[in-house]
Amino acid sequence: MKKVALILLLALFSFSTSAFAAYTATSHDLTVSQSAQYKLSVGLWSSTNETVELSLYSKGPSGQLSKVFSTTANIGPTSPSPVEYSVGYLSAGTYVLKGQFQGSYGSLGPVSLNQTY
Repeated sequence: MKKVALILLLALFSFSTSAFAAYTATSHDLTVSQSAQYKLSVGLWSSTNETVELSLYSKGPSGQLSKVFSTTANIGPTSPSPVEYSVGYLSAGTYVLKGQFQGSYGSLGPVSLNQTY
């Protein structure tokens, strides 16, 4: 009986801690075909007010990631979306956006890199 109670308590504790744990959402691969100045457009949504750290990485041939841009955004259910950020000069190649949400109720997407003229 004590073992059953202990297992139930552990299960409840693990559920409650994971419900409030931060998580990372990753975009699909973003291809830049021409080296130029770019802006990042990203749809962000959350059912609660929270902070998300957005990091853009260049993706090497063997999948290694190198951070090229980072910013923090405050989002919530009434925040305008998508948001746009100037990410500066990008070389031709493949990029990935990661969003580190402080809570567990946000979403990331759609995401695009658009050349600025």
